[in-house]
Amino acid sequence: MPLVDNRESIVVGIAKQDFDELSDGKQDALVERLAQALSFAKPVPDQITADDIRKKLDDPRFTKFRPIPIAEDLTPEEEIYFAEQADRYPTVSVEHTTVREYPYGTLAAHVLGYVGPLNDDQWQEISEDNDPKKPYVQTDEIGKAGVEAAYEPYLRGTPGRQVFEVDRRGAVVRELDDERVEPKPGDDLYLSIDVHVQAETEEALRDGLATRRQTPGELGLYPAEAGASTIIDPQNGQVVAMASYPTYDPTDLVGGISCPVWRDLQGLPAEGECGVAMTREIERLTKDGTPPVAKLLNRAIQGTYPAGSTFKLASSYAALKLNLIRPDDYFNDPGYYDIPGCTGGPDVCRVSSPSAENGGVGAVDLARAITVSSDSYFYKIGNDSWAAYKQRDRVGPTAFQDAVEELGYGSTTGIELRPEASGRIPDPDWLKELDEQINGGATERGRWGSGNSINMAIGQGDVLITPLQNANAYAAFANGGTLYTPSLLAKVTASRQPDAIHLAFEPDPIRTTDFGPAHDDLMRGFEGVTRGDDGYATAARAFQGFPFSTWSPAGKTGTAETGTDKKPKEDHSWFVGFGPSRDARYAASMLMEHSGAGGSASAPAIRRIFEAIATGTVDDVDLSAFGGSGDGTELPTEGDAFAPDENGGYPTGTTTVPGSGN
Repeated sequence: MPLVDNRESIVVGIAKQDFDELSDGKQDALVERLAQALSFAKPVPDQITADDIRKKLDDPRFTKFRPIPIAEDLTPEEEIYFAEQADRYPTVSVEHTTVREYPYGTLAAHVLGYVGPLNDDQWQEISEDNDPKKPYVQTDEIGKAGVEAAYEPYLRGTPGRQVFEVDRRGAVVRELDDERVEPKPGDDLYLSIDVHVQAETEEALRDGLATRRQTPGELGLYPAEAGASTIIDPQNGQVVAMASYPTYDPTDLVGGISCPVWRDLQGLPAEGECGVAMTREIERLTKDGTPPVAKLLNRAIQGTYPAGSTFKLASSYAALKLNLIRPDDYFNDPGYYDIPGCTGGPDVCRVSSPSAENGGVGAVDLARAITVSSDSYFYKIGNDSWAAYKQRDRVGPTAFQDAVEELGYGSTTGIELRPEASGRIPDPDWLKELDEQINGGATERGRWGSGNSINMAIGQGDVLITPLQNANAYAAFANGGTLYTPSLLAKVTASRQPDAIHLAFEPDPIRTTDFGPAHDDLMRGFEGVTRGDDGYATAARAFQGFPFSTWSPAGKTGTAETGTDKKPKEDHSWFVGFGPSRDARYAASMLMEHSGAGGSASAPAIRRIFEAIATGTVDDVDLSAFGGSGDGTELPTEGDAFAPDENGGYPTGTTTVPGSGN
């Protein structure tokens, strides 16, 4: 049973433009008559009322260029009835159409994306440069998100054409056979996604958030409403899994998106208005501090978050490159850091760390600072990076940021999916511009200082990253230093011809980052995070009992502050891990919004995924748990094709997407 399939459906619709030309009385009579016909002999839940039809006709989410679908899956008897009674149902059409079916419901929804009717702006853009080989018409559908949009040029089929000779009365005389063009299905797209790892990742994210919502935090139960996870193969940059929560069922988007569905996708109650009124509603909620939790948002590539201590990989790399540290130098962490040369007193010059209550973590070198997540060690790195410019003029004002960006932070990764956020690595120019926008001039708040660099070194202070960026940076470290462009592609082939390859994945290295001899020190530090035994390793409890002897994971926790003194919020939870640590095939990030400490929330979720992979139980995941009609027993193996049906439709499978119809 494929992840996405095609089935034929008999659909009744109303041509809105023609309907609007009817008189009010004829419109009312038609709507009532149609509602009665569609509801005849059906149970109440399946009946369609006149109000239901009116709502669809008035819904701005439906295009005006094609009949608005009123009811699907008519019986052949109902089709015959409407054909025989056509005079009683002006503007009503009954069509056979191929309808997408998602046997496993929400599984991989953000990766697969969806198709929908061309809107006015899209048609205007396409019509100006319409491909003569695969021309669009206004009633066509197009990929709107996910790989459906990214690979639309390949997936789209070639339309067929029939030309008829007609007499003066418009009656068909004959078909001009020499003008006939047979339709051709589009190409088949094979994805790098491992469906079982994908399912395990989605469940780990969903269940982890649910657990945190039952867990008390400093402000009550953790909200834990949303999150994202990405898993990459460090050896080539291929995406193995990508999850975003909350998610949605693509079935709800088939045939157009109604207003109630559109509101639900935006995280709003289904009942309410769309259009401008909905936009204002979202703006009001956001201003009040309770923005809706949108389901359609792919947080893995579009969500930007403070990095917290997962950023210490980047800070370590920058410090090493700028010769600010040597991996075997020790620093005493008493639970705080006194900024050298600061004259403002302890309240201003002393920066405390979470370990302050325990008197700090003592002497740490680079490896130990990673394992115990010593903030004070990295406070010093941040201060020294600014001092290297400000006091000794050894480096430029953005040297630290420039090094950090070599790991891919602060720019889009280049993955096929759109839109992708670039995140933010703040620097003095950015802060100055922000101050001018907010305060209208160069105030003290717009002047970069050591405090800004100190905050940035621990992934705070206006640093914003995406879960995909974080996984990709750690993948580069895990493979020895090569940063790849992430990709969901395995191959594109001719329809029903898996060996006729039109496009094949090739690793796309962006740059090489050199950690030098310190790579081994950092590796020991990340390994210590998951297996340290002295009570300080930040994820050791989450990985207790893991089968380290056969599959050794490493990683880094992160607890990112999100609120302010006036509006406190629970922290975001991060964990980024890779494994097996010395020959990594998986690099995974997990971000749980407002869920607390990384070691308590995100680390257990990644542990669950890694353990399922390590023990082979990942193949036992129940795929039917994601909804839909699938029973989880007939999925093809990874790499099997989604061959189009005989009409050139969109049947799909485990890790591939088929070409479109004609």
